[in-house]
Amino acid sequence: MIVELPDDVRRRTTKCAYGFGCLETGCCGNREMCEVVGSFGPEVLQLATHECADCMYRISFGYGQLCICPVRGHLHIIGCHRRS
Repeated sequence: MIVELPDDVRRRTTKCAYGFGCLETGCCGNREMCEVVGSFGPEVLQLATHECADCMYRISFGYGQLCICPVRGHLHIIGCHRRS
């Protein structure tokens, strides 16, 4: 999967620890991208997992996890989901 990223999304993604590798590999570092089960707007994604992870864009919310990564939000909107 190679995805072109709009400049405004790239500019807002200032904390990416993996050099936007997800655009080519579909992975976030050495793990699969987080599975999304819902959204609260384009850049607030509800994740399937409830476990914490070391990610600058992942936050605990109640008993769940949210992703606020602009790139992951963009990929979700255009329909690029995690690999099976």
